[in-house]
Amino acid sequence: MKLWKFLVLLGMVGAVAAVVVAGINFLVLPSLVHSNKVVAVPDLRGASPEAATDLLRALDLEVVVTRSNAHPTMGAGLIIEQIPAPQAGIRGGRVVKVILSSGPATSAVPDLVGLSERQAVITLERDTFQLGRVVRLQRPGLSEPVVECQEPQPGTRLFRGATITLVVAEPAPRQLLMMPDLRGRQLFQARQAIDDAGLVLGDVSNERHGGGAANAILEQRPAAGRRVGRGEEVDLVASSR
Repeated sequence: MKLWKFLVLLGMVGAVAAVVVAGINFLVLPSLVHSNKVVAVPDLRGASPEAATDLLRALDLEVVVTRSNAHPTMGAGLIIEQIPAPQAGIRGGRVVKVILSSGPATSAVPDLVGLSERQAVITLERDTFQLGRVVRLQRPGLSEPVVECQEPQPGTRLFRGATITLVVAEPAPRQLLMMPDLRGRQLFQARQAIDDAGLVLGDVSNERHGGGAANAILEQRPAAGRRVGRGEEVDLVASSR
């Protein structure tokens, strides 16, 4: 066979093959696809992938899991979203894509011990926790409320929004007492009375006073009978010759 005849024959075979492929693509396949019945996609939300597979198999549909996302209420492994949406029309043989829940998001409980109560509340809000029960205790020597302990312990992983219990130490109220009358006592006696009352001796000045014993208390500040707190200073004026 001459070469040109062979090339012509080869070209005719190629043209026929192209026509056959085009016919399959544009006529046969569409007819096969469109012959599948259109069905409504059921609502798969809240179901497991296994249950969804059984449900869709009867409709000639397939389930494909695409990813997992955290969900505040849905348990891990359950369907939270689907494409197409529930009740959307879809032909048999197609795929329904679903997103699973990985469960509620969790965070580590922050360390609140040693913080002021205000700082603790701000920290809890920042980390998406809530302040729960607060137990209050009085501790002397404090200037502001301080977190003494907490429950759960720092580092515990909890669902966001969980409540944290605090034990807060608060400044103890000042103990008030009646200022004793020190006038007429000797300085050493007044000093002892001040110590016994939980007070502190402040400035001691002297003033000449005729006719009386030396080092007798003439004046005091605070005055006798006043309400004073423990640790408060007492100034005295003692007699001198």
